[in-house]
Amino acid sequence: MGSDFVKFQEYLKRLREIYFEALSSFCVYEALREIKAHNVVGEKEAEDNTEVINRFKNFFIVAEYAANFNFFMQLAKFFDDAKQSLHLEKLINFAKSNSGRLTASDFREVNQDREFLDELVRRYEGIKQEDLEVINNLLNSNSLAIKKLIDYRDQYLAHEDKNKEKIIITGEEVAELLQIVHKILDIFSSKTDFSTWQYDHLKDGCRNDTKLVIEYLKRYEKYRIQEINERYGTTEDI
Repeated sequence: MGSDFVKFQEYLKRLREIYFEALSSFCVYEALREIKAHNVVGEKEAEDNTEVINRFKNFFIVAEYAANFNFFMQLAKFFDDAKQSLHLEKLINFAKSNSGRLTASDFREVNQDREFLDELVRRYEGIKQEDLEVINNLLNSNSLAIKKLIDYRDQYLAHEDKNKEKIIITGEEVAELLQIVHKILDIFSSKTDFSTWQYDHLKDGCRNDTKLVIEYLKRYEKYRIQEINERYGTTEDI
């Protein structure tokens, strides 16, 4: 008893880690775009931010591309269908095939040291058919965006197709796919471990850290120009 329950939790844990990577990269990428947007930060700040980014453009071009590449690649993993890979379909099929081994007894066996264990066991419901239907509806309602994501990953990122299609995935579509992955993982974890996850702190942290990098670079540039002016007795910018 308990081994399948443990494996299911291990799958969930690894998918949570992939989600963390995807969301972090997406938030950094969005922040790099926002700090250059006049309608987001204002015209003066956008111009100042763009100026310092252009001064270090060889770094920022790569950083923005890397963040974009990583969130697409990590997010696409959830909607893959390769037999040897871990993805949402594997998690769903595992839950269906092993429902008789994801029970309250299994929960008790692998959570012996958990506080209020008797109460948790009493409340334990496991994954029910209606939960799987909710998950299925989430996936079906976003099937077009999912297909675009996988096609983009396959034709543009994982491979360089010579005859690739023109595929446009909006930031809103990416945000929605991230949200449904979050919902699905929370359904599985809440039903089998009484746990859910919040990522607002991660979103804020990534955006704030990205903005701080720009602010520090602007301060450095200001200090560097001041130092050169003092050294050479000039007031001209370089």
